[in-house]
Amino acid sequence: MDRIKIKFRYNAEKGLAMLEYLLGLVGGKYNQMALLKLAFFADRYHVRNYSRPVSMDEYYALKLGPIPSNLKDILDLQNYYPEDFFFPGDYKIELKSADIDTSQFSKSDIEAMKFSFEHFAALGARDEFFLANLTHAYPEWDKYSLRFETSKLGREDMDYADFLLNADVNHPDFRKLAFVDPFRPLSESEQEEILSEMQERTLAFA
Repeated sequence: MDRIKIKFRYNAEKGLAMLEYLLGLVGGKYNQMALLKLAFFADRYHVRNYSRPVSMDEYYALKLGPIPSNLKDILDLQNYYPEDFFFPGDYKIELKSADIDTSQFSKSDIEAMKFSFEHFAALGARDEFFLANLTHAYPEWDKYSLRFETSKLGREDMDYADFLLNADVNHPDFRKLAFVDPFRPLSESEQEEILSEMQERTLAFA
């Protein structure tokens, strides 16, 4: 019997608040692609520690790394969020107000977003492509690396179950950036337990 794909119920208000909160952490202005990577790392942390992502979004693998689908739509539909963001050009996004609706978040959501900021934001500020390349070291994207070497086009579905896999500490993309993976390795039993909890959430959502 095939394992069910892990899915969660996306909340548009929380998705918007997540981008605003992350943007506030980095000082209010950041590269759009790098911001989505910070969301990915926050989701990866929360999945591995609390059996669900912060965003509750659906992820796809593209050439430049993992993308949360609905969060990307927020950035693409710029005219729909004139009160929230300013887009000054050069693929930047700027927060219009520091008044962010944190009622959308649990304490663990905040913990995950701060983890992402503390470990990954500086690299994205240096160069958004450094951060994009770093995501390639993680198994949930790396499984598609050969596919994107063949073609840069298109996308592949990502599975939250793969977020539980441990990265290879000697992965070439870690070495190129002299980066030490900050995620705590999960044992097989921990992975199985978290996966079971996510499957229960998926069945409840269905």
